[in-house]
Amino acid sequence: MMTDLATALRSAKAVFWDLDGTLIDSDPYWVQTERSVLEGHGGVWSEALAEALQGSSFPTTMRLLHEHGLDDELSDEVAVAQMTAEVLAMEQARMPWVAGVRELLTELAAAGIPSVLVTGSPRPIVDNVLAHAPAGSFVASISGDDPVEHKPSPQPYRAAARLAGVLPAVSPTAASDAAASDASVAAVGDAAEMRQCIIFEDSLPGLTAARAAGATVVAVSGQARVRVTDDPALRGLYDYTISDYRDIRLSDR
Repeated sequence: MMTDLATALRSAKAVFWDLDGTLIDSDPYWVQTERSVLEGHGGVWSEALAEALQGSSFPTTMRLLHEHGLDDELSDEVAVAQMTAEVLAMEQARMPWVAGVRELLTELAAAGIPSVLVTGSPRPIVDNVLAHAPAGSFVASISGDDPVEHKPSPQPYRAAARLAGVLPAVSPTAASDAAASDASVAAVGDAAEMRQCIIFEDSLPGLTAARAAGATVVAVSGQARVRVTDDPALRGLYDYTISDYRDIRLSDR
């Protein structure tokens, strides 16, 4: 299977990367700060909540935290800012790259295959990761602060395909409107182009977005709190599954 995936990567038009739990093993950082915010403001933490939070957007995260007792007097903006600052500080101290991913990023860049980082994490988090990545790894990025629908919508990955030059660009007015953007993608009939893009994801929202975007999907399971690959009912969401990137190389060995 690793050989098949390496072959698919060699012929890929672009590769799109989720961040947390996929590119870097940062979920423990988010768990720590989400729990700190919740328990520091009247809420009750549980492992079930930790599982529900995996891969969630900030609006969903805040809804879940409030459902588990987060003080309504703490604004979502303040809570998100606190969590972002704490995770950013931890990642600045130690960037927890998933094993083998830096080498694969370097190989893709050397082969001229563009990579785009696609995440719901805030722009400061994204920019810090880009600064620590091997030079030339990414041609573009999409963050949770950008005017794009959050996963499980496929729009972030369709937007990434436009940034990578795989799909035609749309006007700024259309790009700011999810419905218009998705309609423009469908109108040009580019399913075959998207299928030649490869997406690495780890969570249910992310895999759902990737599959809906029409790409070739790789489920990365080694860092996940909830291993989507353990559920046979979700097998249709991905084409390949890996634990990490150590056995994936573009060059023959």
